[in-house]
Amino acid sequence: MLGIALSAPAPAQTMKSGDVVVLASYYEIRGSDCLALRAPRVQITQNPTLGKASIMQTRGQSSDSGRCAYRPVAVSQVVYQADRPGSDTLAWEVKYQNKTLGTRRFSATVGVTPAP
Repeated sequence: MLGIALSAPAPAQTMKSGDVVVLASYYEIRGSDCLALRAPRVQITQNPTLGKASIMQTRGQSSDSGRCAYRPVAVSQVVYQADRPGSDTLAWEVKYQNKTLGTRRFSATVGVTPAP
């Protein structure tokens, strides 16, 4: 079984107040037969203080490389909404069905500038 992160979280991002950004997207696909599994469970473990973080479920496609390229998959996304200027940090964990991948922890630092 193979679990894949559609996009890894960026170590730091800069945005303006009011912006909404997808910080990371995750899906899981079984490599032996390219079967798309349910989206990994994602949970916020450290809430941001200057904005809001949420987990969104959506549909997408697997990456453009390998034998399982461009397969329809269920995706879990970490979404951040910038409210106030400053430096904000949040953290989350991703629980995969694949026991080898298990649970992975991530964090991001976001710089928010005043909106024009």
